[in-house]
Amino acid sequence: MKKILSILLVAFMAIGVNAGNGNKTMTGGPYKVGDYYNDGAKEGIVFVVYDGGYHGKIVSVDESYEQWAVSAVWQNATHATSKGGGMGNMNKIKKLPNWKSNYPAFAWCASLGEGWYLPAIDELKLIYQNKSIINRRLNERGYGEFLDDCYWSSTEDVDNSDYAWFVYMLIGNAHNTGKINCYVRAVSAF
Repeated sequence: MKKILSILLVAFMAIGVNAGNGNKTMTGGPYKVGDYYNDGAKEGIVFVVYDGGYHGKIVSVDESYEQWAVSAVWQNATHATSKGGGMGNMNKIKKLPNWKSNYPAFAWCASLGEGWYLPAIDELKLIYQNKSIINRRLNERGYGEFLDDCYWSSTEDVDNSDYAWFVYMLIGNAHNTGKINCYVRAVSAF
């Protein structure tokens, strides 16, 4: 019996069960906003939860600096205009010819693996609302924090396809601009 208890204790320590301190390292839940998530395939910081914390979304621990679209296709309407559904926007981009070379921000997100996508503008606003706890957890884990700069959403402007929406992470304002370079963080559901 003592041996079984020792094995269980070692197993719990190995998977990092530290309830309440945001240092979970394996899936299972329940999770809360700010928890570190790593299921072996996806790693990120939880920025929204539902179903009692057993499901939600994570934001990637890494970032890149990318164009939303290359200048040759800036004016092409992509119809990726959802404000709340980044995965839907991502799927619309993936249907376009040469999407990986023409839409670098989306390609970078996809390069992280299955299920990663560029967040829609409302998802990005939610990340901003939780930025302080996300940054604290990123810092504790040795990753770079969100900068006080622009971060792309996947939401193209409905009225002007030359533009897409971003959030300026210093103050949380959403703006639209030409599809030039901004920072990019990917999002995935769990």
